[in-house]
Amino acid sequence: MKYLSTILICILLLIGGCNSSGGGGGGGGDADESIPGAGAEDFTNRDYASDFKMWEPNETPIADADKMGAGDLNMCWAAAAANLLTWAGWSADEDDAFEIFRAHFEDEPGYVYDALGYYFTHYVTGVKAEMVTVREARSRMLLDFIVSAAHEGKGVAIKIAYPDKKIGHFLTIYGYRYLADEDNFILYFADSDDGLHQIQQFKVEWNEANNRWEIQNLYRDCYLVYVLSLARS
Repeated sequence: MKYLSTILICILLLIGGCNSSGGGGGGGGDADESIPGAGAEDFTNRDYASDFKMWEPNETPIADADKMGAGDLNMCWAAAAANLLTWAGWSADEDDAFEIFRAHFEDEPGYVYDALGYYFTHYVTGVKAEMVTVREARSRMLLDFIVSAAHEGKGVAIKIAYPDKKIGHFLTIYGYRYLADEDNFILYFADSDDGLHQIQQFKVEWNEANNRWEIQNLYRDCYLVYVLSLARS
């Protein structure tokens, strides 16, 4: 693998956690303690496609690690990290990468960044956690970040959360559909809770009053917290 040029991570709210299949999980804390200083918002692609499925132009199968149900109920963050590593070409198999995280980390709410940092430090020659660059998005620009990362073929993950609760869940994003008449989006994603190797989708709408992107069907009442992207190897 060639040297890692850039790993972009976009963070909005710094609450860690995972939402288990039954709606459990959660946690708090400040991820900022383990993440390098944040930079400004950065988007390279502002043009929306009517429908963009990352696995088609990249001719790459999706990565979709699933939790086993014992010892990993709160580790959706680690499963998402395994997906990013595999999709971006840093790992050969998402299930193997997830098993590494299951063996190293406790079954507790956590952060994708920590799993990525551990993997690069121990399994990729010449790549250290210090090479990770943070990008913030604290506005409705979260979808612009997703569009940019998706068109660049990067690994993309989002954290969603329930209003007023420190309960969150990580999903791996594999594309989007832009609803031009509404200026809203459909997101294509893989979920470590469904037990299947498949793509799902939900609609996200901008709520002006709440100043956030809210999910309208599956995971209804959740909202987008932050987005992470991982550069290809």
